[in-house]
Amino acid sequence: MAKLVNGKSYDIRAYGSKNAGLTNVFRVLGWKPALPVVFVDLAKGFLAPMIALWMNEASVAAGGPDYSWLPLVAGILAIVGHSFTCMAGFRGGKGVLTAMGVFLALAPVTALISFFVWTLLTVTTKYVSVGSIGACITLAIISTLGFCFPEHYPHDQISLGVLIVAWAVAVFVIYKHRANMKRLMNGTENGFGSKRKKV
Repeated sequence: MAKLVNGKSYDIRAYGSKNAGLTNVFRVLGWKPALPVVFVDLAKGFLAPMIALWMNEASVAAGGPDYSWLPLVAGILAIVGHSFTCMAGFRGGKGVLTAMGVFLALAPVTALISFFVWTLLTVTTKYVSVGSIGACITLAIISTLGFCFPEHYPHDQISLGVLIVAWAVAVFVIYKHRANMKRLMNGTENGFGSKRKKV
């Protein structure tokens, strides 16, 4: 992607925050190269559990076993595979977009509420990291409420498995933002709209 931007090839992880995720791609290269990153990260998170859901539905319809756990495992593997890419020295992004894709398949309304919180916090604070952390906390809280009070939250079917995955994702993504949280406390975090680094 970098080669399409400026005619040369380089590793995005050597620039900016040295992260392979969307925020660093946007900050270093601009919004046009960042668009494919959005699509690919969302798609990999969405398709993994969705394909598993289709496979399970086909199995149940054919009178076979119910593999209701399969979409959950597929979603977790998609996020872990994104964050620790084996073809890139086990370095990758923080998993925010991929996690959103996973929950668009598992619990779409919960995912959209979390995305709204991400947008609100990112726009108001100018920090993508604050939006991401807030969205993960929202995901965990809404999933908990949906599981405990399903009669008041009929929009998604929050099973125990989905609840566990939601909390696991929230803890994992927040942990991946530990360096961002340190910079936020030190006042050195790069805000949204900061001048793009030249490469």
